[in-house]
Amino acid sequence: MTCRADDFLTGLQAEIPSLKRYARGLAGTREAGDDLVQTALERALRHRDGFRTGAGMRHWLRAIVRNAFLDEYRKRLRQGWHVPVQDHYRETHLAAPQEFHAELEDVTRRIESLRPVERTVLHLRAYEGLSHDQIAHRTGVAVGTVKSRLYRARRALEECG
Repeated sequence: MTCRADDFLTGLQAEIPSLKRYARGLAGTREAGDDLVQTALERALRHRDGFRTGAGMRHWLRAIVRNAFLDEYRKRLRQGWHVPVQDHYRETHLAAPQEFHAELEDVTRRIESLRPVERTVLHLRAYEGLSHDQIAHRTGVAVGTVKSRLYRARRALEECG
């Protein structure tokens, strides 16, 4: 039994908020999710004769969204991912000015001039992102000692600048 046009549109409108949440979850961004919802609604309206009353509007619409998402995903796999020119330019631009290189060498020299224990805790905190507790566990010293060494390392780097 087919659905009356008014009932169909009313049911479709009622499902839009749920459909948006579902599509955004699939697509990952609000914009891509909204595009999926628009595609799904267009397909639903185009194929509304295929919808049967009592079949569950939400499930039917979600299947359409899922299929639209998979269609887009497969299309991108075939075509490759679009990289905006600005992003490509950022990745391939010329080397930074000489001042930046000189500053980087200065920072490297300052880090190398630190005592080994200070350099170690600085590396574990800054590069590996470990917490004070994790550094203390890894180096076998107290948390207070880790904090003290980090403080001294940072002060030494600031004083050289």
